[in-house]
Amino acid sequence: MSTELPDQGFVFWPVGNGDSTTIVVDNSTIIQVDLHHTEKSDDENEDAVHIVDELVEKLPQKNGKPFLSVFALTHPDKDHIQGFEELLEEVTIGEIWHTPRVFLEFHKDLCEDAKAFKKEVERRKEIAIKDPDSIESGDRVRVFGHDDIFKEADYEDFPEDYKSYPGTTLTLIDGRDYSDVFKAFIHAPFKDGNEGERNETSLAIQVSLSKGSSLGKLLLFGDLSYPTLRRIYDKTQEKENDEFLEWDVLLSPHHCSKKAMYWKGEEDDQENLKTDIMDDFEGSALDEAYIIASSESSFTNGKGDNPPHQKARNEYEKIVAAGRFICTHEYESSDNIKPVVFELSDEGLVLISGDIESQNSASKLSSAIAAARGNTETPTKEQGFG
Repeated sequence: MSTELPDQGFVFWPVGNGDSTTIVVDNSTIIQVDLHHTEKSDDENEDAVHIVDELVEKLPQKNGKPFLSVFALTHPDKDHIQGFEELLEEVTIGEIWHTPRVFLEFHKDLCEDAKAFKKEVERRKEIAIKDPDSIESGDRVRVFGHDDIFKEADYEDFPEDYKSYPGTTLTLIDGRDYSDVFKAFIHAPFKDGNEGERNETSLAIQVSLSKGSSLGKLLLFGDLSYPTLRRIYDKTQEKENDEFLEWDVLLSPHHCSKKAMYWKGEEDDQENLKTDIMDDFEGSALDEAYIIASSESSFTNGKGDNPPHQKARNEYEKIVAAGRFICTHEYESSDNIKPVVFELSDEGLVLISGDIESQNSASKLSSAIAAARGNTETPTKEQGFG
């Protein structure tokens, strides 16, 4: 793959229905959020990239080995952690970011890579407890969110300096302050959600990169669905922290799942379109914003189908300009598969890889197919659907 990492910016890799997002703070400081190395990426005839190989090739070197400043896991599902064990063997990871949920998971509930991740963060946790003032790069760990587990004997001495909480801002990366160019505002997970479904414990953050007067803002919501997204917006707006909801790029939650905006409440007979969250997404979008779907291009609405969902795409395409909804697996040719890359320049955040023309064509084709099948346009008011 010929695409290089930007000097500063965001990269969304084509890895099927899964997340692999790279944040380039500068040429020597890279953050990887989630990892999905699919089995089919080992087949040269398939169109999903071998994400571990890509990182090994493109990461900066430190002490003769590829160096990743931070690996951040939103939640320990297979499509967000697959390939971690291989990455850990091939790359030095300065710091790991994760939520308390991984401490709470039993091994039988985790895939093999998630088990390897849990083993590694527990190793780092022990180092942090034993000697919190002398932790070096390669051993650092940071936990995002509250949990009662920190009152238990095995965790009660975990240092506060290595915890971050919703409603706060982080500028430290692997022990160094990057406040001049980087800021992450933590939205979730909420303390009372840690025992719920794994998706709803996802790490949710807004990442801001700066270059002079230019800013680039990215919203990452993991696999969250409507109720938790609603809560994030309500709490952030209540605190008058609306700036931390702004986005130049939104990674559509759960690989463009309809659960971000369609929901069946306790008093509902069926799922409804929740226009309030779409209004909030649109209201917090900055000029010329983009939405990314980290997914296959097979958008459907079939009952029981996994994301991506066509209904979600239809709603997202209403709130951005034509061609600014980009699926990582829509491109002119599978022989020329490339990640979607944004670079922060003096003029702002610029798309430097990702074919808008093919995206427009795919969008038009999708609309034509929908029209041929019958009107699937979603009403502007909340409406049930089957």
